[in-house]
Amino acid sequence: MSGELVALVATIALLLFIAIEVPIALSLMGSGILGLILLGQGANVTGVLGSTAYSSTAKYALFVICMYVLLGSLISNAGIGMAIYRSVNRLVGRLPGGLAATAVGATTLFSGISGSSAADVAAFGRISVNEMTRHGYRREYAAAVVAAAGAFAALIPPAIGFVFYGIIAEESISALIFAGIVPGILSCVLLAVFVILRARFTRGERRAEFGGRLAAADDQVTAPSVVAPRSLAARIAHSDAWGVVYAAIIFAIVIGGLYSGQFTATEAGAIGVVVAAVITVVEVLKRRTSIFRTFSLSLRESVGTSSMIFLLLVGGGVFGYMITLSGLPQTLTRAIEGSGFPPLAVAGLMLLVLIPLGMVLDGLTLMLVVVPLIAPIVTGLGLDGVWYGVLVLKAVEIGLITPPVGLNVFIISAATGAKVEQVFRFLVPFVVLDLAVTAALFCFPDIVLWLPRMAGLL
Repeated sequence: MSGELVALVATIALLLFIAIEVPIALSLMGSGILGLILLGQGANVTGVLGSTAYSSTAKYALFVICMYVLLGSLISNAGIGMAIYRSVNRLVGRLPGGLAATAVGATTLFSGISGSSAADVAAFGRISVNEMTRHGYRREYAAAVVAAAGAFAALIPPAIGFVFYGIIAEESISALIFAGIVPGILSCVLLAVFVILRARFTRGERRAEFGGRLAAADDQVTAPSVVAPRSLAARIAHSDAWGVVYAAIIFAIVIGGLYSGQFTATEAGAIGVVVAAVITVVEVLKRRTSIFRTFSLSLRESVGTSSMIFLLLVGGGVFGYMITLSGLPQTLTRAIEGSGFPPLAVAGLMLLVLIPLGMVLDGLTLMLVVVPLIAPIVTGLGLDGVWYGVLVLKAVEIGLITPPVGLNVFIISAATGAKVEQVFRFLVPFVVLDLAVTAALFCFPDIVLWLPRMAGLL
């Protein structure tokens, strides 16, 4: 059996394992072992498992994943997420579609802390959807806005996806982080403008979106439902403003340190955690809650998430080793180089393939399977690997809001009780908008590359 056919059989086995709900990491490992046996490497499987488990995880750069996960967990459990939400609501809450725009803005700010799209959706899912529903929005539309906001904000540093791509494709993680800032902010601004304009002008759809019970003032929602005394309201506003300040401080320290060259991406994650720990202590003392309970919960959450990610890396390492041994990457590279297609056309086609794959594979699995194949092709065609890494992450994140495995949708559904199929229906225009943004980044690479160039990283 040829190496290419073995790779195809192993990939089909991977999809079958996933379909019968075998854990993703074990699916990757099992299909990789199957491929190795078919390649005549059955006697070496034990050695491959031992060496791959070490080589896939014993990397200094991977330390940053644990740090960013812990950073986001500390800030979330300190109550900073709710403070950010209320602060943004005071700025845009009275606009048409104000609460939808609030969800987008709060998710954008929080993404500068958490590094994970799923964490952003989990942090603001229940808060945003409950507030929007209470003011007349249909629950499924509210859930769709939050799910879309998490996907649109995924490029804003610190993005764990960039760490994965940088390690797998051997690109500069610092350059990728800087490259994601402008596209990430641009994506979120366009989403906020979209939900405001949609609420303002799409009167024909408004009854469906707002569940048939429009308020007299349309959807121009005021912020607090309980009228507080002026002095108390001022204190609450002052307290909430600190949430935005904390987010800005962490973002400035991480990005500023990278820009100035004071520390690497990995060191930036560790320093960010130290700052987050200090902020958590301050907020916990202000709220007079248990410091031990907050840190214990944050550490448990972080260990669980990090363990899941590292097990995925081991499974992906076994599968990737099998793919490399099969010779498929080299075969694809030769075929593409001999096809005569322009490099940009090849890059565009590979991006288009990622979107349907993202409908059936979660983001991390997709990157572990596909990036080892496409990254050498892109750089071999003379295209910029950092630019393409941003596009890949954008395409992967679109998969988070498309059926049937739209992870953001299932997270928001579990948190709020919104019907999954209805959330997917309301997400259609957001997916189209995200595709348009991705197309713009593809056509105008300078949007992605000018900031890392200014920082001297390219």
